[in-house]
Amino acid sequence: MLPADTNPDLSARLGAVREQIRKRLSEAAPPVPEVPASLPPLPVERLQEAAAAARSLAPAIGTVNPRPGGLLNTAVQSIKQAAARLLDWQVRPQREFNRAAVECFTKTAELLEATNRNLAMLAASFEPFARRCQDLAGELDRIPERESRQMIQLSQETEEQLTRQRLAREEMRQELEEKLKQQRWAHEGMLYRQERELGEKLRHEFEEQLRILRQRVAAQAKAGEVSAVAGPVGEDRTSGVAAAPVVDYFQFERSFRGSEEEVRARQSFYTPFFRGRKSVLDIACGRGEFLELLRDLQVPARGVDLDADMVGRCREKDLSVVRADVFAHLAEIPDGSLDGIFSAQFVEHLPAEAYARLIVESARKLAPGGVLAIETPNPECLAIFSQTFYLDPTHVRPIPHSQLRFLFAEAGLTNITAHFLAAAGATLPLIPPLTSRVLEADLLRTWNDSVARFNETFFGGMDYAVIGFRAA
Repeated sequence: MLPADTNPDLSARLGAVREQIRKRLSEAAPPVPEVPASLPPLPVERLQEAAAAARSLAPAIGTVNPRPGGLLNTAVQSIKQAAARLLDWQVRPQREFNRAAVECFTKTAELLEATNRNLAMLAASFEPFARRCQDLAGELDRIPERESRQMIQLSQETEEQLTRQRLAREEMRQELEEKLKQQRWAHEGMLYRQERELGEKLRHEFEEQLRILRQRVAAQAKAGEVSAVAGPVGEDRTSGVAAAPVVDYFQFERSFRGSEEEVRARQSFYTPFFRGRKSVLDIACGRGEFLELLRDLQVPARGVDLDADMVGRCREKDLSVVRADVFAHLAEIPDGSLDGIFSAQFVEHLPAEAYARLIVESARKLAPGGVLAIETPNPECLAIFSQTFYLDPTHVRPIPHSQLRFLFAEAGLTNITAHFLAAAGATLPLIPPLTSRVLEADLLRTWNDSVARFNETFFGGMDYAVIGFRAA
């Protein structure tokens, strides 16, 4: 059975049972004296023998021992007797002491004998008590069966109660661990969100400070370059057309074109056309998203852009970029030395004669088999006029894809294809097809086909790309 102190209730019940048994024993049994039931007899005989020996020797003190007859012995004996009479005063106390000692031994022997008789009587009186103790031991051995069953039942109940408590503690422990786990996850999630939000906030603040710094550096650089650049202030440096209004184009692209990650995801469409190329030029490379894609493909590439903030951002990412006018840079490149030229969202910033010239110059710089890809907003998609095109004050006018294809062909490029990208239907609501059975089936099919063509034509790709190859 388990210890009673492991359960207060069981301990109290066992204590009550013990108290009942103790009470019964105290009522049935006389008080137990602290005297043993039997004692060994005291050595009275030896003491009596010692007293008798002392009594027989006591009278010999002060007397002369006898000697055989004869003159000499008689004379010696007379001398001894005279000496004994002279020393009588000396030995008299010894004789008295000896008599007292003999009397003490005698009395002591009598007392010991009396003590032995008393002990015998006391041992005889203990016999009824011993028999009573044996009877009580028998009664203890014959504890009622009911009390035994009660003890067994108490033990079983204790086992069951302890098992229930142990299971309850285990359930509570598991529940507590689960709650602590949930709280830890919630706390870690909150910390992660706070850390991410703080990191994003700090990143935006850093980028804003960096942008302001770039603006100042670019302004100082532009102020120093005005006197060294041909052409009047406010005109394009190569084409002679009026320059666009002053715009912080780096911040403008962040606000309206999208993040660098989003632009890279959209421009990944072009990677199959440039994979394996040996020398690629990105015209008006901007923040360098396409150059990053080519670097991941291990394609040698460089960019050109006139905006100092854009060039600074590219150089932060260790990209090969030149800050220069596009046409001036193309003029420095040998004909047929490039096998890939890419330009995204740039030709719509130029007048017609300028982007026509750009296509001709680019085709001349391509080696046989080289690829030219130009991306621009799609004017056939009505959504660009209400959403994006006129947000940019530097846009001149949209260019239909058929016109760009014609200019590619005029520049001698072949295998010309047009690809429509960034469907407006992904972000704008379209005209839904009808599902009503009011119309006849043929009319309903005709209507829905017309709606599908309308949605595809006027709410299709918001951008398009024309891709052509230099003939072998």
